[in-house]
Amino acid sequence: MKSLKNSFLFFLSVFILFFFKVGFTQESIDSLNYYTKSIDFVQSQSNLSKAYLFFKKDLVLNKKNGNKQAQAYNLYFLSKIDFKMGFYDESEVASVKALLLLDKLDRTEYTNYLRISLLNLLGKVYKEKQLYSEAIKKYNEALVLIEKSEDSLVIYNNISNILKDENKLNEAEQTLLKASKMFFRVRDTMEIARVIDNLGHIKLRLNKENALPYLHKALELRKQSKNSSELYPSYRNLSKYYLSTKDSLQATAYAIKAYNVARLINSLSYKLDASGLRMDSGDYAVANEYFSLSDSLQKAKNQSQNKFALLKYNVVKSEIKTQEEKANRQFYQFIAVLIFSIGLSIFFILNVRHKKQKLQEVYKTETRISKRVHDEVANDMYHVMTKLQSNTDYKEEVLDDLESIYNRTRDISNENSAIELNDTFDNILSDLLLNYKNDTVSIITKDLSKIAWQEVSTIKKTIIYRVLQELMINMKKHSEATIVVIKFGKQNRKITIDYNDNGKGQVLKRGNGLANVENRIQSINGIFTFESEKNEGFTAKIRV
Repeated sequence: MKSLKNSFLFFLSVFILFFFKVGFTQESIDSLNYYTKSIDFVQSQSNLSKAYLFFKKDLVLNKKNGNKQAQAYNLYFLSKIDFKMGFYDESEVASVKALLLLDKLDRTEYTNYLRISLLNLLGKVYKEKQLYSEAIKKYNEALVLIEKSEDSLVIYNNISNILKDENKLNEAEQTLLKASKMFFRVRDTMEIARVIDNLGHIKLRLNKENALPYLHKALELRKQSKNSSELYPSYRNLSKYYLSTKDSLQATAYAIKAYNVARLINSLSYKLDASGLRMDSGDYAVANEYFSLSDSLQKAKNQSQNKFALLKYNVVKSEIKTQEEKANRQFYQFIAVLIFSIGLSIFFILNVRHKKQKLQEVYKTETRISKRVHDEVANDMYHVMTKLQSNTDYKEEVLDDLESIYNRTRDISNENSAIELNDTFDNILSDLLLNYKNDTVSIITKDLSKIAWQEVSTIKKTIIYRVLQELMINMKKHSEATIVVIKFGKQNRKITIDYNDNGKGQVLKRGNGLANVENRIQSINGIFTFESEKNEGFTAKIRV
């Protein structure tokens, strides 16, 4: 499996250089290199814990950045740490999450190799959980993706180990023989040595006579390595071979060599295994050490797992606290937005209500003034005129002046009198406009009846009535128009009124009449525009 590790470390270096260059400082990249190597080559539980925290923190950052490739990378190493610490369920979950992230990415050389590494890791997880069929399934998925023969040897070797555990020795042998046909394409002699050594061990279990040459060939290749730990499996298997042939002298010799390698690399598990081999071959000098190592190893394993479990608990606790704080922030932000929205809504409602009340007050005031003008001033003027008619001493011109005053007073009263909205509004507007039609002035309306006036508010109808009234009065007083065209329409839920006349026109200034029109329209958030040039008539556009 060494080849797969070395190949992955190469791709890892490329990945760090090109994919993390922007997001990390040199110190961060150095930490990344250190912790990735510590997972494979450092036995200290303390270093594994530090590596776990590093990749967990890095995973959180990459989630925020939305970097799925980097997240899969983090999850791969978290899964490896969980596997190494014996947390197989957690290791499985992390690997599956990483694979799901890779499914969302385009296939590249790096993502392909990361997928192979994850499938290989899942195979080992399922082997430890004794889910052998699932393990072989993952190994076969990896084989489909592999392009290098060295990596294929790793997978074939792993498959043979599962078949060996299931006591399917003939299938295991055939798997390794298939792998051996790739040797001519493989440069990694240590990977070849593993296959040959494993093949020799399986032949031994099958009681085949040609097992020993395979075991010696594997040892010969392993002696070329500078890594002493590579020698241990060969010494162990040779000891087992000579035990099976009842050659206790050779069995003990190789067991002692295995024991010395275990001491050299300071591996408790190897020392325990080698001590067991020496005892099996009749060397009981290490019996006390064997039982002491067994207790120490189990105790160290328990302590290591307990510490790591506590570390994972604290990490989860911290994540939950962070999530709760985030949820609280979001809740308070939501409450703040809600309060602001409610306050804004109340403001607009009150503002609209206030405008409506003001419009109603204006309308009531106009109506009251109209009534007083009619009841008090106009009636008094009428009585004065009656008296003057009965008295011939007054000149006729005084009567004419009084009649003019009376007519103007009556007009003011009519212009500001209450509007009866009981009838359909299109009829009411028609009646209004007809009042200004005579022998010299034609009033033409278009599409008045097409407006759904029953859906229009009372306030808006009142404003429309008054505005048209102001325009007609303006036309009558100043325009000298003979044709007036008023077109009604609807655009984006707004009523549109286009007014045109052919009057004499003039350069307009906002006098009281047009100012009143504009103020009324603006009071209901409408738009009023007008144009007029000398001898070009008058045009107005209303949108409410």
